[in-house]
Amino acid sequence: MYQFTGCPCSVCGKALTDADDIVVCPDCGAPYHRACYEKQGACVYAAKHSAGFEWTPPASARAEQRCPNCGAPNPEGAARCSHCGAPLAAGQPGQTPPPRVDASRQAQQDVRGGFNYARLYQEAEGGRYWQTGAASAEEPIDGIPAEEWSTYLGPASPAYLRDFAQMQRYGRKSSICFSALLFGPLYFFYRKAWKPAFAFLAVDLLLNLPALLELLVLSESAFAPPVSASSLLFLAQLASIASFAVMVLSGMFAKYLYRRCAAERIRRIEAEFPEKAKREAVLRAQGGVSWAAVVGVCMLMMVAGAVFSLLLGPNVDAVMSLLLL
Repeated sequence: MYQFTGCPCSVCGKALTDADDIVVCPDCGAPYHRACYEKQGACVYAAKHSAGFEWTPPASARAEQRCPNCGAPNPEGAARCSHCGAPLAAGQPGQTPPPRVDASRQAQQDVRGGFNYARLYQEAEGGRYWQTGAASAEEPIDGIPAEEWSTYLGPASPAYLRDFAQMQRYGRKSSICFSALLFGPLYFFYRKAWKPAFAFLAVDLLLNLPALLELLVLSESAFAPPVSASSLLFLAQLASIASFAVMVLSGMFAKYLYRRCAAERIRRIEAEFPEKAKREAVLRAQGGVSWAAVVGVCMLMMVAGAVFSLLLGPNVDAVMSLLLL
């Protein structure tokens, strides 16, 4: 990671080199050896983050000139970059190229108005961009490494990790999910988020109950409740409004609910399978998506609809006229 070559590790103080596995705090930009950061468990400057602290390299670690192509530090007067071999303009008298890090300050602004260290980290890791404003690809989410999240989430992991990282960084719970907005509980069944899946399904069935009872009354069924059709119609209208509100809430908080369910399951798998190879296999098996669950729920609803039709009374024409409205 060229931006931090020669800078001291924020834990052990040893100079960082191109051969080191370097991680960067996404909040203040302090660099670490990966092993040092994992041993520390958090940024050593965490107490200063709320005050807007930004790490800056010590004067002794600042390169005299940087390559305009890759940004690697080079001795003053060098003709070619020792890292990528590109010609150095600073090798010519009176010419000093601007450092790549400084050149990106105006273009790489995050939503807080400061330097986007997450973007800097992604560039140094080989250009693995998520999207502007996303957290570091190596940043743990809910205490779980990004690698295990990716294994569990499957092919869609980049998009989900981007949203999860932003939600964690800014403390948000809402992140629009059009799939949940359009398909409701089926989205959660598809993503294997069983708790919200069955919860939203139960709410949908409950909100449809007034309309179903209204059909029983209109068809003069023997199972019709002793309630007037006008009262049931009013309850059905209220339930329709509530159903729309639930649909909006589902679309807004689906990713948060999915993240909680996934994190809970990943932690359980981590505790039960300490061996990495077995853990990865279980994460793939229990994560990902399930078309079988979606098809199963749809089939169950079709069967439930067929059973309900047997409860209707003889006045089917009234029911059909209501359904056609």
